[in-house]
This record gives sequence, structure tokens and C-alpha cells, in this order.
Amino acid sequence: MATQKEIGALKKLVRASNFLSVAQIYLKQNVLLQRDLAHEDIKPRLLGHWGTCPGIAFVYAHINRLICKHNRPFLYLVGPGHGFPAVQANLFIEGSLSHFYPDTIPYAEAGMKQICEKFSAAYGYPSHANPEAPGQILEGGELGYSLSVGYGAALDNPDLINVVLVGDGESETGPLAASWYANRLLDPKTSGAVLPILHINGYKISGPTRLGRMDDEEIRMEFTGLGYEVLFVDDEKEEDVYEQMATAMDRAYEIINDIQKRARSGEDVCKPKWPVIAMRTAKGWTGTKEADGKKLEGNCDSHQVIINNCAKDPEHLRLLNEWMASYGFDELYSIGEDGKLEFDKEIQSLIPREDLRIGRQILSYGGEVVRPLNKPNLDELSYGAETARGQRGVSMNKMGEWMRDAFRLNAEQKNLRIFSPDETYSNQLQAVFEETSRAWQWPIKEWDNDMSRDGRVMELLSENLLFGMLHGYTVTGRHGMFPTYEAFAQVVSSMCDQYCKYVYASQGVPFRKPVPSCNVVLSSLLERQDHNGYSHQNPSLLGAMLEKHPTIISAYLPADGNSTLCYTEKAFDDRDKLNVIVAGKKELPQWLTLEEARKQTAEGIMTWDFASDENPDVVLASCGDYVTQECMAALVIIRELLPKLKVRFVNISELTSDGVGSLKYGQNPTLLDEFFTEDKGVVINYHGYPNTIHKLLFNYPGIKRCRVKGYVEEGSTTTPFDMGVRNGTSRYHLVIDMAYKAFQQGVITDAQHVEITTDMLQKLVDHRNYIKEFGVDPKEITDWVWSR
Repeated sequence: MATQKEIGALKKLVRASNFLSVAQIYLKQNVLLQRDLAHEDIKPRLLGHWGTCPGIAFVYAHINRLICKHNRPFLYLVGPGHGFPAVQANLFIEGSLSHFYPDTIPYAEAGMKQICEKFSAAYGYPSHANPEAPGQILEGGELGYSLSVGYGAALDNPDLINVVLVGDGESETGPLAASWYANRLLDPKTSGAVLPILHINGYKISGPTRLGRMDDEEIRMEFTGLGYEVLFVDDEKEEDVYEQMATAMDRAYEIINDIQKRARSGEDVCKPKWPVIAMRTAKGWTGTKEADGKKLEGNCDSHQVIINNCAKDPEHLRLLNEWMASYGFDELYSIGEDGKLEFDKEIQSLIPREDLRIGRQILSYGGEVVRPLNKPNLDELSYGAETARGQRGVSMNKMGEWMRDAFRLNAEQKNLRIFSPDETYSNQLQAVFEETSRAWQWPIKEWDNDMSRDGRVMELLSENLLFGMLHGYTVTGRHGMFPTYEAFAQVVSSMCDQYCKYVYASQGVPFRKPVPSCNVVLSSLLERQDHNGYSHQNPSLLGAMLEKHPTIISAYLPADGNSTLCYTEKAFDDRDKLNVIVAGKKELPQWLTLEEARKQTAEGIMTWDFASDENPDVVLASCGDYVTQECMAALVIIRELLPKLKVRFVNISELTSDGVGSLKYGQNPTLLDEFFTEDKGVVINYHGYPNTIHKLLFNYPGIKRCRVKGYVEEGSTTTPFDMGVRNGTSRYHLVIDMAYKAFQQGVITDAQHVEITTDMLQKLVDHRNYIKEFGVDPKEITDWVWSR
């Protein structure tokens, strides 16, 4: 139970924080309120959100109390958007800002003036948490990701407790709703804990929240059903809210400690009832209660900037003066002869030792703690020299074998996990279960396969939850993979965006070092959604990610198993990136030796000499595995029909927003002529939308010579080959296109062009009639074998 001295210290710390939050939102000078405010003290443009700040500061103070009491590491993840003034106020008070920014934010009046002047100012500080701020591992204003990121950061950090503040508006989002189920995945024996605190302040920007209109019993029933023990804090109860919160935090710590002790002593803790705190405090708590005839405190009108005309309106200025004076900030600090700030001794009693301060927590700087993976031996895993070109194999099986060996080689480090939305088997990664299993903390039946308390495969049917966990895992210095159905990956497109922004912003921060890459694996590809149908065909994530910074995003499209091994290794070697690996899960021909695959992986683009002629008349290019098979089949057909036609085959296996292949080709597009020639016709068969390639090559002088094939939103339940037929990426379509390019250049006659086109069109008609009659592709398709 908290002592009265502790309660007094908590109240002083929150008063100081609230004062600095208000000062950041409103003031450009007179930030210590050493005289009454004047209109000229007010910023010309008021930005920020006041309503959530008091609750953020209230929780920050209570976390500090637990850190000081137990000397245990905590992270604080703030989910409610735009409450950064409260976060920054506490980072200043605890000295973390001055530690990382000694020249610009000294621990003095000048430092307070700096954070006030620069808050929400041009080239200043954002209104939400950001990588430039110490101790932060997510931005906050994206709404819905906080709890999943907190769970990801807790994995394999057994001493860590992540306090996640969840806004009651945020809790209405889909990603947050699914995140409550992460308690099924967190092993109390080997991982840390997450303490969610529901900040129920009752309102969103213009109306009430769902939780805000529920009573305690309804909330208790909901979260008890989700597997939590609910603790309540309510500022409308007679008991002092600070005492309630201190008691709740102590009880939550006690529950966490008990669960972990039992699990670590060998007890099988099934369905652990982790704590959640339901904290009711008024929106805009401690602020101006009414203005202009409107209720502010405890209402949606306190969401953003209240009394927002202080620069001109004397009444608003008077109210702001009263509001800021109510905190008695001048009683809470002194300035020494050396100009340095010194806060009240009671406030100082709640500032943890330096290495345990929230802004100094080493785990929030993943680049400081990252350990490289011990990598599998590709020579042992690859299709060897005895594998004939064209022999069939499965790329995703090879990736699974790589991950299996990586789990074995890094068993002691415990720094590798798969985050798979219920698709580990379906995406052909089952080899990993030779070394590990799926994590599950609830009942496991005797007939359940590959499930255990300490599994390293996190599997639950929510892309949002698992991508958020991957985010938390990688930015705290560990390695992970997110394999999913290609069609469903677009569900986390916005989360990918936010991850990329976090990484990009981090690169300009001196105290943040590179973190492991976030690796998204797309399988169950559109070319084989012949059984699931039209709804399961969607390569949109590729196009969306290829809009991003080329140093942050790479799309890897390996053509075969050996290439998939090389790109898997490359992806885990990468730092400060989000990689998208596109690989099929069905049998396809294997084209490259390991040595050839390594060479292509280094460049991202390669002419396949074994399939090419010198001095070509036409260039055929592919990007993706299924489309590569069709290109190779088209080469066989056109060489039979036009034995004198010379064709070069180029395979593209890496894309960035800067262009094709490695960056040097994107920076100087004319270098693509090395592959596409200076004047010959080019046919490109691409896995995704053709517009993606058109956008990437928009400044390539030879783009007018290129015909880009790809997915054009056609298809339904059909045969595998018919998927390519419907989208114009089949071998027969490619032969038609190559013949046309040859005719355009005068290499073949009009008669030859017409004959070949007619022949291929007839084959397409014959194929359609065949599958309508027999329901499967003909043997000339299913039994096709490469020959040169």
C-alpha cells in the first residue's frame, strides 16, 4: 500500500507534468509563468491534444513509483493519439531529454523553453510520440497498434514489464480488439509481461466511447471473458484516485510476479489471468472546466485545444492564466546558481536510477542490443549440382528448412520468431516444427499438433495482431518473419507504412542504431488461387510498399528454391528495412544453381545465359516464380516455331521504388539497356499489377519498347493454368507478344506473325474447351518439362 508521502510525491509529479503539457501547447515565451500571461506569450498557431495528457502523466508517475520500488525495467507505450506533450514533459523531468540532447534541451529553464517553443512547430516536435523522443518504440497516433506492439516487445525479455495505455476510443479499432487475444501466446516462463491500462475518459473527438458508457460490471464481464483479471480505478469514487491507482498498480505487479514465479518454478500455468486496469478519469482532467457556455472537462470538447483564442480573447487568456497557476509550478522547482534546474525532493524520489528511467530503457533502442543470427549453411539446404534445370521443387519448403535450421542455431540466443496468422502449414513452412512449435498458453488437447507453452511460432488468425507483435519484436532488437496469404496482406498495409515511417525517422536520430529488418513473406500467391477464386487474388501490398523509400523497402521475387534461400538469408542480414518476399508454395521448376542464385541476389537482375541467345532480336523478362515458368515455356514454343529468332531471357528478382534490381540500375535507368538492349522489343511478365512496373520504369527511355504483362483483375475458381490465361500471362500470350515485337522490328514476316498468332489463339480456345469438359489442365501443361 502506498504511503501518504508517496501519494504526495505522485501528485506533485503529475502537477509538474500537466503544467509543462499546457505550456507546450500554448506558450512561446514566459514558459515558467513568472508573470501573468499576455497575448504575445501565446503561439500564433495552437496545435495538440489536451484531453488525453493528464491520464498519460498520471500513469507515467505511477510507473515510476513501481520502477523505484522494485528496480525492474519497464517500457511505457502510449496508444492514445497526440498525447505527446505529457510524454515529453516527463522525459524532461526525469532528465532523459537532457541526456540525449544536452546542447539543445539542457536541464534548465532554457530546456523547458525549447520543448515549449518547438512543440508542434515547423521543424520541431510532432504532437504524438516519435522515434526522436527517448524511450519510444511506436508513434501512438495510428490508433490500434499499441497493445500488439507491447506484447511483441515483451517476448523473450523475461524481466521486462510493458505498460500499455489503451485509449477508450482506440479500443474500438479492429487491430486493438484482436490484440486482447495475445494473452494466449505470451509464455510467462520465458517472456516478460504486458500490463494494459484502459484509459476510460469517455469521449472521442466529438462523441462518447463505447467503454465510456459501460458500467463496471459490463467491463468486468467483457475482460474476464477475454482472460484478464480486471482492476478498477475511478476518479468519481470517494477514495482518492491516486491511492486507488497505487493500489491497483501494486496488485497488478503482484499478479504478474505470481504468474511468472509459478511458471518459472516448473508449474504448467494454463490460462494465466494477467491483470488489466480499467482507469476512469475525466477527459481534460485538471483543465478549465467550462468556457463559452460549453462543458470542457469530462466532455469531448476537451479533446484538442480548449480556450483556443488566447492570443486575442481576454477572457480566454484569463482562463488560461488561472488554469496554469492552479498547478503551483513555481512551488515544484528551483534554479541553482549554475542555472541548472532542481525539482522538489518528493518529485526526485520518483525519478528512477538512470538506466531504469523510461527514456533510458535500453530495450527501447533495439540497435543497441541486437545480436546477429547464426545463419544456416545454404550449401546444405540448396538444390545441388545434381538437380537438373527444370526439376520441380517448392520454394516455401526451402524457406521452411532455412527457418528450421535458424531456430536450431539460435536456440540459446532466443532472438528469432515467426508471426504467422494461422498459415504456417498452409504456406509450407512446416519444417520449422522439427525444431519448435506454436506458442499456446491455454488448454492443449492430446490430439493438437505442434503446440507447446514455449513455442516460437506465434500463430493466431489476426494479421493486425501478429504484425504489431513483429513490430515490437524487431524494434527491440530481435529477428522475425511474417508469412501470410498474399491476398490478405493488404490488411496490414497501413501498419507496414507506420513501421517504415518509424524506421525512416529513426535513421536521423543519433542515439538510435539500425534494428533488424521486418520480413513480410507473401505466399499462397494469386497464380494458384484457382480453387479459392477471385476474392483471394490481390497483389496490392507489393505496389503499396514500392511507393516507399528505396533504402527502407525491398521487394524480393525469387524465381526458384535456391533463390528463395539466398533472399531469405539476405532479408535477415538487412537492417532498418521492411522486406517483402514473394514465393510460391506449389511445385515449380528449379532454374539456378546456388552459385548462380547468389550472383543474382547480389544484383537483383540477371540475364540467364543458359536460356538466352547472343545478339537477341527480342528480350523476354520475368519477375516472379509462376510467371518465370510461363516465360521459359514460351521460349521453348517460340524456338520451335521460329528457330532463327534470337531471344534473350532476363530475370528480375528485386524491386525498389528506385527501379529494377540493385540501386545502381535505378539511379541511372539507361543502365537497363545492358539487359534490355538499346533498341529491341521487350516483353515483361510480372507477378503483380502491370502498373507497378510502369511506375518503376517511367523514366527509362526504353519503356516504349516494353510490353508489361501482369495481373489485370481477372479470374475465379478455375484451373491453375487458366489463371494465367485469364490475365494474359500464359505462355501462349507471351509467344503472341514476342512474335508481334519480332514483326514490328522486321525480323519475321507478316504471314509468320499472323500464323503464330492464329495458332496460339487456337491453343487458348482449345484449352478453354478442354478444362470446361474435363475440369483439369491438359497434360501438355501439367507435365511440361524444360528443354533447351
